[in-house]
Amino acid sequence: MREVVAVATDRRLAHLTLSEDPLFHRLAPERAGEAVDFALHAGQSGAETAMAKWGRDPEQIAAALSVPVIKNADPAQTGKTVLFSEYGDKPPTIILHTHSIAEATRLIQEHALADLLGIADVGPVHLTHELYHHLDAQKLVPGTAGFRIQTLKLGPIQLGSGLPSLCEIAADQFAKTVLDLPLPPRALTFVTVHALNAEYAWDLLGRVKNNPS
Repeated sequence: MREVVAVATDRRLAHLTLSEDPLFHRLAPERAGEAVDFALHAGQSGAETAMAKWGRDPEQIAAALSVPVIKNADPAQTGKTVLFSEYGDKPPTIILHTHSIAEATRLIQEHALADLLGIADVGPVHLTHELYHHLDAQKLVPGTAGFRIQTLKLGPIQLGSGLPSLCEIAADQFAKTVLDLPLPPRALTFVTVHALNAEYAWDLLGRVKNNPS
């Protein structure tokens, strides 16, 4: 984790998230930096709006927004993917997967990583991340829908789309700002990834190092 912390800038981890987007191949390479900056700005702006209205406590923000927070204790993992939280907008609901959260928190404490990572419990991080998705879905913040890429061109007809990953980048930046975290939330997931598949974690770290800082 010390190697992750050394390279875990907002932009490097944002580029990692962007590269995993299913529509990434349709993004012109020269626009990657623009997309990352757009998402980071959206998250920062959303955090400033939320803090001014409701403060920094994610539970108090959730209460003020009247969004239910449901805790699911069942394991939530598919292959290399571990689910920590989800947001659904019909009706608006945040789900926290407490089994995954408890396991990540246990690993941080068991390996004495709290001082290095600046956090001992990942629960508030995931709740705050999902609060951004609620604010975005309810159009209480500008969000990332304004960034568009061209997906199809037939003569004069041009079809565009957003990039789903930008909302994830923005949500992480939102959480980092609201909770005043020393690292982007994506960095914290390396603890769990390494525990499940160390080889995959090292591969991800290599990709992070090669991303623009």
